[in-house]
Amino acid sequence: MKTTGGFKLWQIIYPIGIYYVVSSLMYFVLGLFLGDGQQTYMLRQLICSAATIPATMSFYKQDKIAEQVVYGTEKEKLDTKWLRDAVLAAAGAVTLGIAVNNIIAMTPLVQMSEGFQEANQSFFAGTVVFELLGSCLVIPIAEELLFRGVVYKRLKLYFGVTPALIGSALIFGIMHVNLVQFLYAAVIGLLLAFVLEKTGKLSMAVFGHIAANLVAVLRTETGWLEFSFYPTVNGIFVYGCDGSGRNSRCQPFLPEKIIRYIKTTFHYIFHKKSL
Repeated sequence: MKTTGGFKLWQIIYPIGIYYVVSSLMYFVLGLFLGDGQQTYMLRQLICSAATIPATMSFYKQDKIAEQVVYGTEKEKLDTKWLRDAVLAAAGAVTLGIAVNNIIAMTPLVQMSEGFQEANQSFFAGTVVFELLGSCLVIPIAEELLFRGVVYKRLKLYFGVTPALIGSALIFGIMHVNLVQFLYAAVIGLLLAFVLEKTGKLSMAVFGHIAANLVAVLRTETGWLEFSFYPTVNGIFVYGCDGSGRNSRCQPFLPEKIIRYIKTTFHYIFHKKSL
């Protein structure tokens, strides 16, 4: 097997290239039939992501076969450990996602990033059904197959665990184009790669990704999670607000609480006995 630096990089880069070529071509074709308006943005994203899954799945299966030759076959068992891992992966991603969103919102990055504002406006301009099917199901599956199932595992094979964790997270962030989404995706990507490394199951990373995206959609489209919104009242960090300070029940929500929630989540993921 070739092990030159160029070969290693190529093995990591070309699946990403194929993913985005397929996605871009499909996006172009859909634009001809559906137009390029914001109302159809999520529908087009959903279909584009679905179109990438067969190609990415082929890379994942090839790597999985090679992995099984070396380490043997281990089937996932739907037992209490599997359920616990799924719950912890989802809880960890949701907690971290809310924390990162709120911290970013405390900075001027959202207002400074026109790319993020345009992407965010397009994302929530269409039907909620497509947001749920796309962002909370198809897109997480497609992205986890590529960025954790293929990219992370190949980085780990060639460079080791730590470079793979950091490298896959950075690549995942960069592919989201603007700075706000880069920061969010990189942090979440790091957690999802860690979940895969810790559990050995890609499905756990998928569950985490789905949960984080689901909460993001619910926070925006409903009032169910208004307590988790970032503060906008005179710069004071609060929760229980709708983002405009109109909710009279706003209460202090200190950054230390976010840190504690993240610490507790990682504690359970690591399965340590004490913090």
